[in-house]
Formats: sequence, C-alpha cells, structure tokens
Amino acid sequence: METVEELNLTEILTALQDFMTQDGAISTEQRSFYQTFRQHLNAHEDVFRLEDIERLLAAAKTEVPEISEEEFVDMGEAILTRYRVKNADAINERIRLAAEEEARKRALAEAERAAREEEEERLRAEEEERLRLEEEARLRAEEEARQAEEAERLRLEEEERQRQAEEAERLRLEEEARLRAEEEARLAEEARQAEEARLAEEARQAEEAERLRLEEEERQRRAEEARLAEEARLAEEARLAEEARLAEEARLAEEARLAEEARLAEEARLAEEARLAEEARLAEEARLAEEARLQAELEAEAAAKQAYWEAQENLPGDEAKIVPDLPSNAEALATENASKSSPLPKIIAGATVVVVLGALGAMLL
Repeated sequence: METVEELNLTEILTALQDFMTQDGAISTEQRSFYQTFRQHLNAHEDVFRLEDIERLLAAAKTEVPEISEEEFVDMGEAILTRYRVKNADAINERIRLAAEEEARKRALAEAERAAREEEEERLRAEEEERLRLEEEARLRAEEEARQAEEAERLRLEEEERQRQAEEAERLRLEEEARLRAEEEARLAEEARQAEEARLAEEARQAEEAERLRLEEEERQRRAEEARLAEEARLAEEARLAEEARLAEEARLAEEARLAEEARLAEEARLAEEARLAEEARLAEEARLAEEARLQAELEAEAAAKQAYWEAQENLPGDEAKIVPDLPSNAEALATENASKSSPLPKIIAGATVVVVLGALGAMLL
C-alpha cells in the first residue's frame, strides 16, 4: 500500500513562489505575505500536514490583510496541487481501498438485511400460528363460559333489570340535572366567547379601518404630490416652450427686418445705379450730338473755305487774293465742345463709386 508523504518546507515555499511568479513579478503584498508565511513555517516544529498548512496560511492572511480573498484561495490551491501531485498514487490507492471497503460493507449489510428479513418472516409465521391456536382455545373456553353464564345471566338480568330500572330513573334525573347545568354552563361559555370574539372582531375591524384610512391618506398624499409635481413639470415645460416660441418669433422677426432692410438697400442701390446709368447715357447722347453738330459746322466751314479758294484761283492773276479770317466763334466752339464733353468721365466715375458703395452695404446687411 502506498504511503502519503507530507510536503516539506522547500516544497511548500516552491509551490508558493511558482504561483507568485507566474505573471513575471511579485507584488509588495505577495512578498509581505510570503515572508510572514515563511516565518510561521520556520516556527512549526512538526511535519507539515494539510491542516497545519491551512492553519499557517490563515495566520499569515490575518497578519497581511492586503492579500485579496481570491488570491489567498489560489495560493492555498497551488500548495494543495503540489500535495496532490506528490501523493497522486497514494491518494488513488486510498480512493480504491475506500471504494472496495464501501462495496464490502454494502454487500455485508445487504446479506445481514436478507438474513434478518428471513428470520423475521419465520418468527412472524410462528407467532401467527401460536396466536391462532391460542385464539381457538380462547374461543372454546369463552363459548363454554358463555353457555354456563347464560343461565345465570338470565336470572341475574331480571333482578338487575328491576334494579337498573330504579337506578336508571335515578340516573336519568341526575343526568337531566347535570345536562341542564352543563347546558347552562356551555351557553354561558359560548356567550362569553361570542362576546370576546365580538369585541376582538370589533377591535380588528377598527384597526383594519384605521390601517385602511392611513393607507388611503398616504395614497391621496402621494397622488397629490404626484399631481403637483406633474403640474409643476407641465408648467415648466409650458414656460420653456413659450420662451422658445417667443425667442423663435423674435429671431424670425429680426431675420425678416434684416431681410427687409437688405431688400430696400438693394432696391435703392439698383435705383441709384439705374439713375446714374440713365444720366450717363443722356450725357453720352448729348456729347455725341454736340460733337456731331461741331463736326457739321467744321465741315461746313471747310467746305466754305474750299469754295473760297477755288473761287480765288479762278480770278485774274493780278487781282489780289483776300484770305478770310477764321470764323470768330471757332475758339468759342472749341471751348464749348471741351466743356460739354468733359462731364462724362466724372459722371461715369460717380456711378462706379455709388455701385461699389451699394454692393458693400448689401454685403454688410
């Protein structure tokens, strides 16, 4: 049979170290717990049984409460796993032997139960036979005694009948008196119990009515609070909706005002542009008409001069040729032509400035 080997100090600490270093690093709480647990192990003087290890682990957990319960359980499981691995064969042997012993006990108990049932069945049959024989003997004896007693009974019955008749009368009277007393007591008790029940029922009904009244008052109070809260909520929602509506109306009115101002400014700009353009057109038409008039006058003067020179050339050779002066209004015509043609650039420049200012005003609006 395999023997169970307990863990030694090195194996316990190695199992604990393997668990703590499985993530690559030992935390401060784990290091403190390891040192405290090792001190408890060093102070233990006997072999390390499982109950000893559990007790020392619990003592270390008490001194290092920073270790979580889950981590503490995992540490104990790691040491228990090392114990299972070391004693796997012994534990399996114990399990097998325990199973065999349990099977043997069950078989023995089953055999004992069958034997006990068989013995009980035999004893029950013997007892039934004995009782049957005794019952038959008893019945025979009873029958003989009954027959012997029947005659005596008949004699005694007559005497007894007379005595019983007298006794029965006496008992009847006593019983009637007792029954009357009992009935009176019963009725009094029933009346008392009914009165107590009535009073208890009235108290219960009063208590129930009070409870229902308080519940109804509480329900009405809660309903009133809920109604007031709902009214306050609806009033707040209505106020916020009204404020939002007024703000939206103000925004739309402001947008409409700005749009109207922009439209009016645009119409004024377009009207000013049209007026300036019309003035420029009329000025240009006047300038062109004046230029045409001056050109016609110049052409007429040139034609007159040409006719004059041609007439001079046809005169006799010795006759003095008279050169006529230029028309006296030639310089005045030139000055007038210049003065009439000069406003056009000024008008065009003014129209351009107005158009630019109108565009800037529209952009600002």
